[in-house]
This record gives sequence, C-alpha cells and structure tokens, in this order.
Amino acid sequence: MIPVYVLSGFLGSGKTTLLSNMLKYLQLNGKRPAVIMNEIGDVNLDGLLINDEVPVAEMLNGCICCTMREDLSSTLLNLYRRVKPDIIIIESTGIANPLELIEGITNATLEADIELRLVTTVVSAPHFLALAHRERGKSLRLIKEQIRCADLILLNKTDQLTTEYINEVKNMLEKLNQHVKIIETVRCEIDMGLMFNSIHRESEHYDQNEQQHPSIEKTNEHSQHHTHNHVMTYTHRFNGVVDREKFEKLFSKIPTEVYRAKGVVKFAQDQEYYLFQFAYREIEIVKINPQQSVEPVAVFIGEHFDKNQIQRSIQELTNIN
Repeated sequence: MIPVYVLSGFLGSGKTTLLSNMLKYLQLNGKRPAVIMNEIGDVNLDGLLINDEVPVAEMLNGCICCTMREDLSSTLLNLYRRVKPDIIIIESTGIANPLELIEGITNATLEADIELRLVTTVVSAPHFLALAHRERGKSLRLIKEQIRCADLILLNKTDQLTTEYINEVKNMLEKLNQHVKIIETVRCEIDMGLMFNSIHRESEHYDQNEQQHPSIEKTNEHSQHHTHNHVMTYTHRFNGVVDREKFEKLFSKIPTEVYRAKGVVKFAQDQEYYLFQFAYREIEIVKINPQQSVEPVAVFIGEHFDKNQIQRSIQELTNIN
C-alpha cells in the first residue's frame, strides 16, 4: 500500500515549509515521493520551491475539498499509476476542510493500493490565539474543523508567543481534539522519524475494508457544509519590473481584509527574481534562481476586499520614473 499524507492548515501557517522539510527527509532516505498541490488561485507558486526531481500534480482554481473533490480522486489515481511513488503527499489550500478531502481520497482507495496514513494540521500559534480571543468569525470556524480532523498538529511559530500563551493555545487545541498529538515547532522543524513512523494510527482503530479514516469518525458530528465561501482571490500579473521600496511599503498599508499574499516579482534594482510570502501582516522576500520560465505574478487571498483598490496599488509599483 502506498501511504498518503495530507497537509492541512490555514493560509500562511507553514504547510509549504513542512512539505519542503518532508521531501528533503524522504529523498535523503532513498524514497520516491510525489506531491499533489492545490491552490485556490490560478497560479501554483509553492511549486517553485520543490525539487524538479519530485513529480508534482497541480490542482488550481478551486478548493480541493469541494468543487475539485472528484478531480482529487482522479488526480490521485493518475499519479499512482503513472509514477508509482513510494509516498504521496497532498498539500491542500489553506481554506480546505480536510473532512471532505478525506472523502475524495477514500474514493481513490477503492481502485488502487493506497491508504490514507496521516492528516497533519499546521496551526500558527499567534494567529490562532488572536482569532480565538475574538471568539467568532468564519476563519476561526474553518481552522477548528482543520484541527478536529487532524491526527497530528504542529503548533508552529511558537517562538512568537510566551510560554503562558502557548499553554493557553494547547489547552484550546486539546478541547477541540482530545486524541491528537501536538508538537510545538518553529518553521515546522520536526523529527521526521516521528511523522513517518511513530504517529501513525494503528490499523485496528478502524476497519481497513471500510476505508474510513479515524478523522471522519471524530468529526461526523460537526457540520459538513462549506465554511469558506467568504474567501476571495485576486491574481495580478506584472507587466514590468517593480520598485522594491514601493513594493514593501504596499504591504505595510494593505487592507486588513487581505490576510495572505504570495508571488514572484522582478525588482528594478537588480533585475533578479524574488519569491515573496505575506501572512499575518509580515512579509518575507527571498531571491530565487528559477530553472524554468517564470511569470512575475502576485496572488492575494482574503475576505471581501476591494480588488480594484489592490489592482490600482499594484499598478503604481511598475510606474517607475
């Protein structure tokens, strides 16, 4: 049986960092992994961070757990038959409800020798704490569903909170999922031996013939309707180089309704390509050396923000005197 690992977690929690760490570990240990990546927008930027040797199937322009659920089953089967990998990792978009994603995987297990092995949810400790203190909001409800579906939780970015606040978050997580294993991390650094060996659910916990993952059992009492209809995206393709100073200032005053952005830009100062990640009001910019043709682009994700305002602000960046 080829094991399938699911990476869940809200936008900007650290899933892609975890994926990169997993792939490095697997390749160092002689394994042949394959990846399915889902983006709510029409561009797969996280794929630029993956080694060219790793087969990647992209699922764009939709959420893997609802509008693309049937596509997930067929994509999984095609990858299984075409590549015959040792392990398949699915990185879902940050607004996916893993419960419905699990159903899509289950359909594929009826036709191929694959099994869902582990659902890992990455939780940004400071972001979850901030949302929980507000005690309401669609984003909080979605994150709670992602927590309830998890076999393993990586409580990430713990370096940004005091011990008191970390313990408060852990208590909330344990109330939402009494059986989950919680590991505190910074930049999703974890002993991969734990992920791939000791944390797996024992097979006797559920009937393999029924192909039902324990996560389904423990969440079926919760509402299964989609909780992310409020999320919207805007994709902007740059028509020239960008002034770096103006670019960084843009994100210092971007509307609070935009809680995630990422993309590739080419700065006028050095004519080099950079990958940027924006989450929780912080931006990270890293120089990249693409081995393939790259289109400078930015993807913005948020709740009911003004797309026209974002478009105008972005266009001003390329008006360099």
